[in-house]
Amino acid sequence: MIMVQIIIISALLLSSVIYLIIGFLLGKGNTSIGDLFPIILGKKAKVNTIDEFSTSTVATTVSLATIILAYFELVGYFGAFLLWTAVTTSIGMILVSVSAKRIWTKMSFYDHRPTMHEFLGVEFSSKTLALVASACTSIGFLLIFATELIVGSTFLSKLIPAIPEWVTVVFLSSIGFIYTLAGGFRAVIKTDQIQMKLIWGLIIVLGGYYVYYILRNGGLQINFNKIPKNIFSFSDRSGLIIFLVGIAIMNIPTYLSNMSIWQRISGAQNPETVIKGFKKSIITLFFSWTFLALIACFAYMIVQPGNSQNLLSDLLIVISRDTVGKIVLFIVVLGLYGAMLSTASTNLIVVTHTVSEDIIAKFKKTQLTERLQSKKELLASRLILIGSALLAMFLVQGLKWFGFSIADLVFAIYGGALALFPPILVALFSKKERLTSLSVYATLAVIFGFIFGWGIAIYGKSVGNGNLIFLSPTVSITVSFVIISLGFIITGKGWHTT
Repeated sequence: MIMVQIIIISALLLSSVIYLIIGFLLGKGNTSIGDLFPIILGKKAKVNTIDEFSTSTVATTVSLATIILAYFELVGYFGAFLLWTAVTTSIGMILVSVSAKRIWTKMSFYDHRPTMHEFLGVEFSSKTLALVASACTSIGFLLIFATELIVGSTFLSKLIPAIPEWVTVVFLSSIGFIYTLAGGFRAVIKTDQIQMKLIWGLIIVLGGYYVYYILRNGGLQINFNKIPKNIFSFSDRSGLIIFLVGIAIMNIPTYLSNMSIWQRISGAQNPETVIKGFKKSIITLFFSWTFLALIACFAYMIVQPGNSQNLLSDLLIVISRDTVGKIVLFIVVLGLYGAMLSTASTNLIVVTHTVSEDIIAKFKKTQLTERLQSKKELLASRLILIGSALLAMFLVQGLKWFGFSIADLVFAIYGGALALFPPILVALFSKKERLTSLSVYATLAVIFGFIFGWGIAIYGKSVGNGNLIFLSPTVSITVSFVIISLGFIITGKGWHTT
């Protein structure tokens, strides 16, 4: 047991040192907010290559808390139906890929790289819409950031019980925060590249260990028979349809209204990086999510239901009992920690960028060109980053106290954020002269979509009805679509595209 804990600590320390070095090296010489956020071409906050774009995009989707741990939490009930998440997420990325050239073209009319919220505000000629959209994004990404850090680091801390849990949680959580604070957006992109490779390492070595285990323990048929029948059964079960519909409605539109995606488009230096980067992302995303879901399904060959800890913890304990398993454990921990930090750091830089540029900067009289030269602006943005991280912790602890599980948080957080999708779709594909008269409806669509999405999730939790939580994405996007459609009808404007 001591050897196992040494292996886990070594993996965590090694990766932490690497990430911190990258953050401080890339942050060296940062002098302006243009080095921290992708707000103007030619500064340090950028995406240089197609590989950087695709790997960082996929790495941010492979979350430890909301994907890997959620798979192991839900697999006992939904089984192979979890593969639907890979299909729908890939479709969502295809939707963004189809829209990428249009997004790039519309951004090119600005003298800087606008955020998603600024784009909405300008297209609809509404500063109120931009502020409301910014607030909704900030709340959602704050919660995802804190969920990732708290849930992910708590899980990893339980693997090393010799160290007090709070010490491990504080240490592991602080790494992503520190390298993001030091290196900004560029550090997030470069660490994402490494973290995605480590996630693939996790997938490959766990898959390889399954084969190794099968060969040493009686062959495929004997071990496959250990898996509960419902895992690979596609028979109906309570709440299944609502779950599948909720997943589809959550995953397919979410990336078009995701500020982290818009950040990467803003950071790209040419349209080829964006267009080819998305195409590569679709393939990588589909296979990484598919393999992770299958790893959760086949875990029952090694770990049987009903053990005291959660499925992934039990799996890692069993794996660590032999020499080969200890090597596998080291690589798996690198991948798990990488998955946690890739999502956390991306969400933190999104929140900081949004609050700094879309909320606070809008109340200042200084222009962007002036602020780009100010070191005080850089310091202020870093202080916002620190404040955002602390606030996020309190928000998620409150939701955990209310009883939200990992799966609940996934549906509630992403569900509420989907209220932005209809206005963004309209802004991208409708003529600009038609949008001004719709600004009030677009603002109401975001507000009420967000409120109703979160409202049904909280109500579902209070009455103990999980199906209502799964419906959060459906409610949010439906309310938003209905309101903006009413706007088209009332103003007499048709859904004509450019």
